[in-house]
Amino acid sequence: MPSLKNLFPARLLVGALLCLGVLAAPAHASPASLIKNHDMESDSNGDGWPDNWPKLKSGGSWENENGNHFIRMTATEPGKTTMLYMEINVPSGVKELELSWRWRISNLVVGSQSWFDARIMMEWMDAGRGKVSGSPKAPSTRSNTDGWVQRSMRITVPENARILKFMPSLFQVQSGTLDLDDVVLRPVAP
Repeated sequence: MPSLKNLFPARLLVGALLCLGVLAAPAHASPASLIKNHDMESDSNGDGWPDNWPKLKSGGSWENENGNHFIRMTATEPGKTTMLYMEINVPSGVKELELSWRWRISNLVVGSQSWFDARIMMEWMDAGRGKVSGSPKAPSTRSNTDGWVQRSMRITVPENARILKFMPSLFQVQSGTLDLDDVVLRPVAP
């Protein structure tokens, strides 16, 4: 067993390195995603749907392609909306978020209005679940993608916003499929 005399210099060295930040996490490390199971790989209860993701009312499936899991949304009726609805808590004090995701759009036939397409709608609520103005711009497409496409955007958080309503949708399209994966929402460091 080492004596305390021999351990003392090692403790000093570890303490000094911690103070200098050598052993600490890097300052530029990005915070964890506010969306649990963002890669949609975990299904701990075996119900055939990814943990922490809400099921769609219709047109939703959890797919496996070469070992990669993702949610597939399929328009089931022309002119109707197929939507995944999730509420994400945003910590107090967060001023900006970064949203990144991968999607694949196929067989898309858009609806009669310019906004009847594949999109991710978002709205803010306060802690009391009241609506907060300043909804983020909805990323959207009116055409098929060439396979999986990576996207990202920055979102300014209004002062009283505490909940982000996250709603990937095939919004009143005639037909189409939206595959969604790797959805990450992180606070941006000031």
